[in-house]
Amino acid sequence: MRAPHHLRGLLLAAAGLLAALAVAPRAHAAATVVIDNFDSPGEGLNDLTPAGPVGGNGATTLGGQRLAVLETAAAVWSGILDSPTVIHVAAVFDPLSCSATGATLGATSANCLHFNFDGAPFKRTWFAASLANLLSGGDLCPSASCLSCFAADMTAQFNSTIGTTCSFPRTWYYGLDGNPPPGTVDFLTVVLHEFAHGLGFFSAVSPNGLKLFEMDDAYMRRLEDHTSGLLYPQMTDAQRGAANVDTGNLHWVGPSTVAASGILTDGVEPVSGHVELYAPATYSNGSSVSHFSTDATPNQLMEPFYTGPLHDVGLTRNILQDIGWQLP
Repeated sequence: MRAPHHLRGLLLAAAGLLAALAVAPRAHAAATVVIDNFDSPGEGLNDLTPAGPVGGNGATTLGGQRLAVLETAAAVWSGILDSPTVIHVAAVFDPLSCSATGATLGATSANCLHFNFDGAPFKRTWFAASLANLLSGGDLCPSASCLSCFAADMTAQFNSTIGTTCSFPRTWYYGLDGNPPPGTVDFLTVVLHEFAHGLGFFSAVSPNGLKLFEMDDAYMRRLEDHTSGLLYPQMTDAQRGAANVDTGNLHWVGPSTVAASGILTDGVEPVSGHVELYAPATYSNGSSVSHFSTDATPNQLMEPFYTGPLHDVGLTRNILQDIGWQLP
């Protein structure tokens, strides 16, 4: 089962904007994140259009520069996470939603959700493929605990129409220095964001509150509706549906994130330290619930809309720790 989530581009000249569990300690094993190029010859990551060096990216073709950014993001996450199994990312450039006023920058799916595997800290609970592999101590595909298996743990798509066939007035910036010029979108920021979704920064709960095949997922276990004080697993479907759109009151209560929430001056409940998640009154597919609130100050990598270059993953690492990832 795939769980797609998106990062959207800034809507220009329009109203609106622009995709820890208690586990037994293991020996340190720095993660290895590998990029699997799924583009066809001559397109996307294989585009042979000549390109000059930009912002520390010395690749000499457009496709090579894109791939260099993906590999840089892979190295960042490899340095943050522990995992004895290789994390494979299927990466492609494809046409995504795009117009003169807004664009979907990227969309990422965990290619498999596992449950009831050996090492799972909770039964009848969905875990993204790469996280399930960590918790089980090995690669679970193929496995009866998964709805269907893919060669890669996640698929990350990036919008090929930006700067090419779309009238969106921004283009991609492929530098590695976090210094995109005006009128560009920092590609490395978008890639870091999308990889986090594939690692498990998402909920499988439907807009109206239904659980996937009536089972919890690792992310929803840390969601609270501050209005009722209930966690998502304790709620009825109707209560979860209401919480999905309870603006300002949908909170993340995982202990690692709460302990680190003092870095925020807005987007956090001052007494509890609970961190606000994105819950607009009208549910937004691919954005609602599975991102930080746009009120988060300073800006966080996992907000639903591009806000500028962010190469520090910030509280995103704490969310991942809360759902079961181990950090060095």
